This record gives sequence, C-alpha cells and structure tokens, in this order.
Amino acid sequence: MTVMKVKVDYRKCLKAGECYYNHPTLFQRTENGLPKILAEEVTSDSQRREAEEAVEVCPAGAISLEE
Repeated sequence: MTVMKVKVDYRKCLKAGECYYNHPTLFQRTENGLPKILAEEVTSDSQRREAEEAVEVCPAGAISLEE
C-alpha cells in the first residue's frame, strides 16, 4: 500500500467540523475551531477509508490526500 499524506488547506476551511466529528482518529478540533491532523501519514486500509471519507464530506473541499 502506498503511504498517503493528509493535507488541510486552512485558507479554505469553514470550521464546519465534519472531519473531527466523524473521524476523530485522524483529526482533532483546535481552540480556534480548525482541524489538527493527528495522523499525517495514512498507513492502513482503515485509515485510508477514513481519510477518503473526510475528503468527501468536507463542505469546503479543504482536505486532500497526496502520495
């Protein structure tokens, strides 16, 4: 499996919280409402599924995965 990196474009982020509410193993809410990435590198199939779901549900399109 290829290791993927989770990225957040904080300029696009709306602070909706979909990432940290639905994927608490990958993201955590910071004091200012922005997501903190807990697992920058996706190393398992389950993490990859969660990261892909986070990309899909982000209303701002601020989350991405990179190889």
